[in-house]
Amino acid sequence: MSQSIADVLSGFLEVNGVKSVALVGRDGFVIESVSSDDVDTETSEALEALEALGAMVATAIGASETLGKEFNLGGMSQYITEFDNGKILIATAGNDILALFTDASAVIGSVRFAVRKRLNELLEAM
Repeated sequence: MSQSIADVLSGFLEVNGVKSVALVGRDGFVIESVSSDDVDTETSEALEALEALGAMVATAIGASETLGKEFNLGGMSQYITEFDNGKILIATAGNDILALFTDASAVIGSVRFAVRKRLNELLEAM
């Protein structure tokens, strides 16, 4: 029996520094998301931010894929952005998008490894 999408996404929270994970459709709607206990997801502001996040993630991956096509780089697998207080890793997951949000302590190599390791589990759950 395969795991649920939420169960697979929750597995990413085991990686040091990963705070939230979302599966987003290409239309920008969040399909499923999970967050660590120290991330507030219950308020209306948090829910609005989650909806906005989906749209931004879909836009970011669309722009990245267009850039890759323009320069004949092939299909995109991962997109990483680093900020002062954390990192965002966006990866293709079938026809959908996987987004992981970390704090500054996350080691990006560990996060990337987890995505490669668990992507097939996520695709099976979908």
